[in-house]
Amino acid sequence: MSQPVLSLGSACEIAAGPHDRAGVPLVAAWAGDPTVAAPTLELLDAEGPEIPAQLMNGDSLVCLLPSLAAGQTARYRVVDGALQCPVATVAAGENRYDFAVGGKPFTSYLVGPEHARPHCLPVYGPGGVQVTRSTPGDHVHHRSLWVAQGQVNGFDNWSEEPGHARTVNRSCAVTAEGPVCAQLLAENDWETPDGKKLLAETTRLTVYNLPGEARLMDWDITWTAAYGGVFFGDTKEAGTLSVRVAESMRVDHGGRMVNGYGGVGEAECWGKPAPWVDYSGLSEGRHVGLALLDHPTNFRYPTPWHVRDYGLFTANCWGWHDYTGDWSVRGDHTLSAGQSLHWTFRVYLHEGDEQAGQVAARWLDFAYPPRVTVF
Repeated sequence: MSQPVLSLGSACEIAAGPHDRAGVPLVAAWAGDPTVAAPTLELLDAEGPEIPAQLMNGDSLVCLLPSLAAGQTARYRVVDGALQCPVATVAAGENRYDFAVGGKPFTSYLVGPEHARPHCLPVYGPGGVQVTRSTPGDHVHHRSLWVAQGQVNGFDNWSEEPGHARTVNRSCAVTAEGPVCAQLLAENDWETPDGKKLLAETTRLTVYNLPGEARLMDWDITWTAAYGGVFFGDTKEAGTLSVRVAESMRVDHGGRMVNGYGGVGEAECWGKPAPWVDYSGLSEGRHVGLALLDHPTNFRYPTPWHVRDYGLFTANCWGWHDYTGDWSVRGDHTLSAGQSLHWTFRVYLHEGDEQAGQVAARWLDFAYPPRVTVF
C-alpha cells in the first residue's frame, strides 16, 4: 500500500480501525519544503492536543499517535510550529552511540573492535532498570541485544570460539533526532577470521520518544551478498535478532515467557513460529518485560523462536532440523551475488507481564497500523 503524501497545510484523517491504539509510529511521504524545522499535526473539528511530527531525510514525515479508540477517527492539519516537548537523541562517543529518550538513557550501540559483533548494551526498561545482560559465564557470546548467524559460507558468526567470524562496523551516521524519534544508520561487514568479507549488513536503529516509562525501538536489518554468493546453513545457533535477558528475569528464576499464540515457557515456545514473544520478570525489584515483535513482511514470517528458560531469546528462522528433529527438514537459504534479505523487528519494553504491557495490541499497531488518508 502506498504512503499518503503530506505537505504544510495538508489535512489528513487517521482511522484506528478495529483496535485501540496507543503510542503508534506513523509514517507519510513528504512533498513539502524539506527544510521545515518543526512540523506539527493540529487537531481539527475538536479540542485536543497537537501532535509533534518530524521530517526524516527530507522526504518522509513521522509522528506518534498518542491514543485512539477502536472505530474512532481523528482529523489533523499539518502546520509549522515547534511544540515544547522532550526529544529523543543519539550522542556519538568513542566506538559507541548513546540513545536517550527525554533525557533518560535508553541504550548504547557498541561498535568497537574489541567486540566480536556490534550490540546494544545496556538496555534500560521502565524505571531505568536493566532488562538484558551481556557475556554471561554460560554463553559469553550472548551480548545483550545483537544480530548473528552461526553458519555463513561455513563460518561461525554466532559464537566466540576460536576461529569465529566477526561483524565489523565500517561507519555509523546519526540520521535523526527530535520530538518523535532518534535514528542511527550503521554499515557493517561480516568477515572470516582472516578478514575476508562474507556479506554486507545495514542496520537502522530507530528509538521512539514514547511518553511515560515504556520504550520502543525498531531494528531494521538488511543482509546483502555484496561480495559474492552467501549460503546460510540450518542451525539453531543463530538469531536474526537476539536477546539475553537479565539474570533475575529468567524463567527458571521466576520469569515468564509467552508467545503470540499463547504458548507459555520453553516447552511451548522453543522452535515454534509466532508473531511475537515476550519475556518478563523482576529486574532490580521491578516487574518489567521485553517483547520482540516480528513483522508480516519479514523473511519467513512468522519466525520460529530459539528461546530458553535460562534467558536466551532469539528470532531464529534458520534451525528447522533442530526444531523438528528431522534432518530432511532444512532451514538453509542461499543468496546469489547482489541479492538481499530484509527484516524489521520491533523491540518493546514495558511494565509487568505481557498482559499488563498489552503486547498483543502493540504488535497489532506494528503489523496493522492505523490508516492515514489525505482529504
